Amino acid sequence: MSFPSPTFVKWLTKQLADLTEAGMITRFELIHKIESEHAERLDIWRNDADSGHAPQELAQEIQDSAERDAQSRTSGQPQRYVVYAYRGAEEMHESQHAFLVRPTLQAARFGEDSEPATEKGVITHYMRHDENVHRLLMSAGDALLGKLAADLERERACRVKAEELNWSMTEKYQTLLDREHERRVDEAKELMRARRMDELMGVATALLPIFASRFLGSGATGVGAGATQGARPMEITDPKDAAIRRFFASLTEIEISGILGCLSGANQIALAELHRAFSSANADPAEVMARQLAVRKFLKGLSEREVTSIFASLGDANRTLLLALYSQYREVEQTEQERKPEILRS
Repeated sequence: MSFPSPTFVKWLTKQLADLTEAGMITRFELIHKIESEHAERLDIWRNDADSGHAPQELAQEIQDSAERDAQSRTSGQPQRYVVYAYRGAEEMHESQHAFLVRPTLQAARFGEDSEPATEKGVITHYMRHDENVHRLLMSAGDALLGKLAADLERERACRVKAEELNWSMTEKYQTLLDREHERRVDEAKELMRARRMDELMGVATALLPIFASRFLGSGATGVGAGATQGARPMEITDPKDAAIRRFFASLTEIEISGILGCLSGANQIALAELHRAFSSANADPAEVMARQLAVRKFLKGLSEREVTSIFASLGDANRTLLLALYSQYREVEQTEQERKPEILRS
């Protein structure tokens, strides 16, 4: 137990020595003061002429009683005590002295109230409860906001990475498209150049024998020329040229109409030019070679659908004749393609 304070001892000494016309201090009451207007009387000490209390001893007894009561409290908070001094038989106290007692031990308060059972204690309890709930909500909100911020940052990083990858893929795809377009343009230019070279080589190959025969014939002697003046010029006959003449001569009006209906406008004009060329009786080698080149060009310009429709519109005899001619021209074309360099092959 602790010792009473000097102030408390001085107050008791003064009260014990106080004597007036109303008499002396007859009793001391120890009150446990609770918040608000509530109070609890703990003990009473009588004082008369025979008791003879010493102030120090009385103060120690009151202090010990107050500390025992404080140790029995489970709140663990400092307790306020008041000592009332009564004079004679009066109901109202003459003087009072208040002091605090702090408990040395705090018992475990599982399931116990931390506030006194008063209106103020209830209000304090609910205020502490609201504060704890508010603190709990704030901590939960902070944790949730932190998690959402981390998720947002991670999603933003993923989105930026995906956009960069998409943009990179778009640039690469556009570059590939540009290079493919350039490559196709170059291929088309090479193909057109090869076709022009092919046509020039075909014309040169066809006209070279004619020019050679004419130059060689112009250098003959006068005797030879006179010997051939009375003779009929020799006709050069090409089997394919004669076969095409027979084919055109054997066509009926129905077959001609069917063939023209299968061809496109450009091929109809080319076929009419061929028919007019083969209808003439000119057997000049240059004309024969020109007609053969025109036939080959016409056959190369036909599509697969047009070739099939032409064969379907002919009779059996003309179909057989045209099939033989088509096979011969295909063999000639393949032979010339094999002789050409690879870049000039169409």
